[in-house]
Amino acid sequence: MQKFVGVFGLLFVCFGAGYSIVHYNTSVTSIDRDPAAVRSNFDFSNLSGERLQEAVKQRLVTGFEVKKTPDASGFTLGHFVFVDQYGQKKLACQEFSKISLVFEAEGVSVSGEKPSMELEGTCEYSKDMAKINPLWLPVAKILGEKPADGEFQFNEGSGVVVRFANLPDHWPTTWLLKTVKMKTLNNPDLVIQSNEVAKYLGHPVVLTF
Repeated sequence: MQKFVGVFGLLFVCFGAGYSIVHYNTSVTSIDRDPAAVRSNFDFSNLSGERLQEAVKQRLVTGFEVKKTPDASGFTLGHFVFVDQYGQKKLACQEFSKISLVFEAEGVSVSGEKPSMELEGTCEYSKDMAKINPLWLPVAKILGEKPADGEFQFNEGSGVVVRFANLPDHWPTTWLLKTVKMKTLNNPDLVIQSNEVAKYLGHPVVLTF
C-alpha cells in the first residue's frame, strides 16, 4: 500500500477507501513533559504502518464520551501521542487543529436527502493529555431557533460551529453519528466512518434531542 507523506511520514499507509493523514505545515512542538510520564495506553510512538493507523482510530473512538447538561451535550474523544517525521513525540491536538462530528437524522428525509448536522470545534487536550476536551452542542439554543440550513456560531468555547443541511420544517429528534474527522488546515482529514465507530464501540452512537 502507498505510504503516507507528511505528518506521520512513513508511519501510516493508505486505506483503499481513501482515508489519509498528511502533514500540516506547522512548527514542530515537542511534548512539554517527560515522555515517561505519558500514559502507555495512548502513547503509540512504538507503532508504525497499519498497526499505528488502527491504534489511532481505536483510541479516538474508544475514548468517546457524551456529557450532558440540561441545555447541551458535550462530546469528547480519546487523545494520543505519536512520533512525527522528525522523530519527535507529538500530541494529536498539536497536529490536528479542528475536530468535526457529522450526524445524520434518522427517520426523516427532505427530497430524498437525510438532514445532516456537523459540529466543529478546536482540538484541545485535557490536562492529563488522555482526552480531547468536549465539543459542546447547545441543544437548547438550537431548539429555540427555527429550523434552517446554514452555519451557526455559538458562544460555547473551542470555536464551536454547527452546520445544518437538508432540514425539514421541524427539528429532527434522533441523530446518528456518521463520521469523526480530525482536520488540518490544508490537507485531507483523518476520517473515521460510522461502521468503524460501531466496530470499536460495539454499537452506533445515537444522539436524541
